[in-house]
Amino acid sequence: MDCVYQCPGLAIFGYNLKKDWLFLPIEYEVNEGEEVFLVDNNGNILGEGVIVKILRKSNKTNIARVQAMTISGDNLVAVRGFILKLDYPDPIEFKKAGEVASETYVCHCDDVKLNEILDVIGDRKFISVDEIKHTTRLGMGACRGKRCIPRLKQTIRSHGISVVGEPTPRGPLSNQIAMGDLYPKEVHENIHVSADGSKPLKEKVTALVAGGGIGGSALFFYLAEAGKAPVLLNYGRGASWRNIAGGRPNFSVPELSDIAVHNLEIFKELQKIKNIDFHPIHYVTFAHDEPMFKALEASMAWSDARMIEPKDFRIEISPHINPKLDTYIAALITKNCWQATPGKVIDLIRRIGIEKGGRILEDCMLANVRKEGSKYFILVQDHEKKYIEFETEIFINALGPEGDKFAKQLNIETGIYPVKHQAFITRRLPMLGREKIPLPMIIDRRRYKGFTAVYGQQLAETGQIIGCASPAVEPPETGSNLKVNSKDFIEIASEVFVNWIPELSSVGFQAVWAGYYVEPRMVIDPELGLFIGLRGQGYMLGQYLAKMYVDKLTGKEVPAYFGRLSMKGDGMPEKAFK
Repeated sequence: MDCVYQCPGLAIFGYNLKKDWLFLPIEYEVNEGEEVFLVDNNGNILGEGVIVKILRKSNKTNIARVQAMTISGDNLVAVRGFILKLDYPDPIEFKKAGEVASETYVCHCDDVKLNEILDVIGDRKFISVDEIKHTTRLGMGACRGKRCIPRLKQTIRSHGISVVGEPTPRGPLSNQIAMGDLYPKEVHENIHVSADGSKPLKEKVTALVAGGGIGGSALFFYLAEAGKAPVLLNYGRGASWRNIAGGRPNFSVPELSDIAVHNLEIFKELQKIKNIDFHPIHYVTFAHDEPMFKALEASMAWSDARMIEPKDFRIEISPHINPKLDTYIAALITKNCWQATPGKVIDLIRRIGIEKGGRILEDCMLANVRKEGSKYFILVQDHEKKYIEFETEIFINALGPEGDKFAKQLNIETGIYPVKHQAFITRRLPMLGREKIPLPMIIDRRRYKGFTAVYGQQLAETGQIIGCASPAVEPPETGSNLKVNSKDFIEIASEVFVNWIPELSSVGFQAVWAGYYVEPRMVIDPELGLFIGLRGQGYMLGQYLAKMYVDKLTGKEVPAYFGRLSMKGDGMPEKAFK
């Protein structure tokens, strides 16, 4: 039986047919003298036996010599093992299972349930992938939608619902330029909507908002609250759905701080209605030189903030802050800041607007705008590629990066332009702030390696760090392709964040993306129907700006500074804390 003894596995069996002995390898504990059942590969009992001897081997494959008691001769070769009589299991009794209540999970990365998705969709018959993504987090996990989005499309098809669009922006094959863009003239563009000459459907509405970001959605809400039964046109997902979820009252312009404080109160009221993942946080702005220190110090006059020294960084900001960090001379900690999930915020204010009489037209592209007297005529291509011409006396252009294009159709020169800003999000992490709370929003406003600010915070809901960087030279980033993320951005984000917290050097990026800020100034003008140029500050200012806009439109009193945001005003420029 040397071959059985030497084999380092369980592949060889030995038999002595004359003495009715079996030599069987084992890797579990048994004792000599114990009675066993001799079994085949399926555990069926072929006979009985007794363990006579156990040879223990250093390679952990022991050999048991078993004396067969009720089986002999050639029948022994069918034996493949043994089971102690005391351990032999009772027969399995199969019973018909009853109904088992269970949830259907569509996204396994973030545990998104089918019921949550259907709740977001409501009674609609189609929805975009990006809206699902930004309201439920489906597609935002490690697989980036590769598995769950096809599963979603297949699953909700049985509910009569279709999914439109792609989860990430797709670059066009070419940039088509109209001659009128190169040589503007008074003759308005004539658009043919069909080959057979048929006319578009016509509809009169009280108010129409073009653009479904945070600004346009808030306008929709307040117009509905004012009884204007507004229509909101939405096509695609802009920067509002891609922002890094933070808000602050910390501005060098006191009026902007006042707007942000009122905006914070709106967020608090929304959280009372439905969970938007609202959490109060602090903003930490580092002072890298004396001019920045003085600007931060001046802002303390109109914000609830305090200055701390470098020796207190690990106590006041995070115990993980680099103890050798010598880049900054101080830091301003600002209270009354907040974070909330952008998709949930936009979805909620839209829902409230619908409840108050508004209507949303999703996946509808604005094609043309013209004005005759006091009336606007807005040509729209709907989800089914049919054209509708809306007539209204209240038209609001809240189109973000495309706002200037349609302002020009009304002979309004705004001078605004889109500037690509890039962002990232990490894998989930333990809470890194003081006392194990989320890491606050941390901001470095140095002009460094092609950027003027690097900033980010930790999301309370997931523990992920989400961050951004502002380009120092805007023209090269104007209108840049959002699908292309730069090596420079990844490098500056990595350098600054790892210098802050060295432990982050081993943390991977889960996703990197981009969106547009609209520069160089805000244009909030009810007389011209403009709500554009929010400069990346729409999430922290947009809802209260929309409230003031509708108040002004409906004859209510607004703060005196609101006039500065019109085309005739200076736009209330923020420079130090942009």
